[in-house]
Amino acid sequence: MYIIFGCGVTGNAVVDALSNAGREVLIVDKDEKVLSSWKKQGIKVMASDMQAFDLNSQYRDSSIIFAILTGDFDGNLSLVKRLKEKLPNNFVLAKAYNDEEAKALESNGADIILNTGTVLTNTVLSAFENVKMKLSAFTLVNMIKESNGKEMAIFLQDNPDPDAIASGLTLKYICKHCDVESKLYYGGTISHQKNKTLINLLNIDLISIKTKEAVMEVVRSAGKIALIEASIPARNNVLPEEVTPNFIFDHHQVDLSSVKGDFVDIQINIGATATIMTKYIRQLDLKPDISLATALLYGIRTDTKEFTRNTSPDDMNAASYLSPLVDKDIMSQLEHPPMSLETLDIIGRAIRNKEIRGSYLASFVEFISDRDALPQAAEMMLHLEGVYTVLVFGINDDKVQLSARSRDTRVNLGLILQSAFGELNSGGHATMAAGAINLGILGDANDRTSLLKVTSDAVKKKFFSAVGAEFEQETQPTGEESQASLV
Repeated sequence: MYIIFGCGVTGNAVVDALSNAGREVLIVDKDEKVLSSWKKQGIKVMASDMQAFDLNSQYRDSSIIFAILTGDFDGNLSLVKRLKEKLPNNFVLAKAYNDEEAKALESNGADIILNTGTVLTNTVLSAFENVKMKLSAFTLVNMIKESNGKEMAIFLQDNPDPDAIASGLTLKYICKHCDVESKLYYGGTISHQKNKTLINLLNIDLISIKTKEAVMEVVRSAGKIALIEASIPARNNVLPEEVTPNFIFDHHQVDLSSVKGDFVDIQINIGATATIMTKYIRQLDLKPDISLATALLYGIRTDTKEFTRNTSPDDMNAASYLSPLVDKDIMSQLEHPPMSLETLDIIGRAIRNKEIRGSYLASFVEFISDRDALPQAAEMMLHLEGVYTVLVFGINDDKVQLSARSRDTRVNLGLILQSAFGELNSGGHATMAAGAINLGILGDANDRTSLLKVTSDAVKKKFFSAVGAEFEQETQPTGEESQASLV
């Protein structure tokens, strides 16, 4: 929580920015009229003079950050003294009007001084984010060390991609720094050539785990449980629903009220979880070795599609830090992995079976063993002229696997797939999303032809309805036009 004292120009701008960023804020000011407008917007407010503000036990949480932004220097200085006397572990930011005031505030314990000659809202927010990262890193290390001599079990998303693999490796690296053993587990399969190449070239040790019994055996013997690139057990990961992870790291859209964990860091405005993990090792002053740096940079580059999708300044900052540390030969091999024959075949089926309505395309590639070929086919189909949103799906074991891509700024694929197929079956970002739907009794059908038709019709109907294209006239390019536009 951020507790802001003062509703002047600086205070109001900071509150507005924090509120827009989804941060929990409490505004303290003696003028109730000033507070009323914020209260109407759902922001917590308290009418109180600084000197009368009660520093009781509810504010002893060291994650609470105080920002003293009033124009009353004597009052600001007095509050800084009281805060550092009663709540020494809390972070305090204070505003000063000149060097003399700044020295007085600093000598009495203020952690950061903002001079009004240079203070800007983004400066305040940057300071807050730095403090938040320090507190998070400190808490992370302390919680890892509470493993009581037992290992950390790190569970990745099913069919882990380079971002998940790199992020898991980073948490393992932090565990080693804390003298805690750890292992990486995953459900599903690793079939995408990029993922295989990453694992092989960097000699990464991942443990495949399939059954609930095997997972629970690991959970019971572990000191701590972590979930990476997923945030809710049983949703795109092998953890059973009844398990509550100790640590969760992710960057995908999710209803935060449904996320349960002791330490949760979900940053949906960042393009890759590997970026989040890079921030942690930098904060802890842990320089990654060449293999880890290579994995992290590759994870960021793949999840942001070479910094052209869902990319934030933090992603660029992390990439700039990692670039000088990577193995350039391995990175070159990762960028051009071989394509399997099945992937090529699935791309061919996606072209042959496509159905286009307006700017939306859906294609059923039937039975597959390599689900990682679906996103590659979806990326390829997105190059078709006039197509801006793509869904490619196929049957893998007892599930319909979905992969969607979009370059339409009006579309949020994560929300669309959740609307069409349910929150428990799908999710993702605005421009890329995925899902898996249980076939149920359809999976036991003896007539494969009927199964294929029922599946194709049902998924396409739900998808086109969700995007509002169910009544669009189907438009099919000729085979020559399709091939030409994909070149």
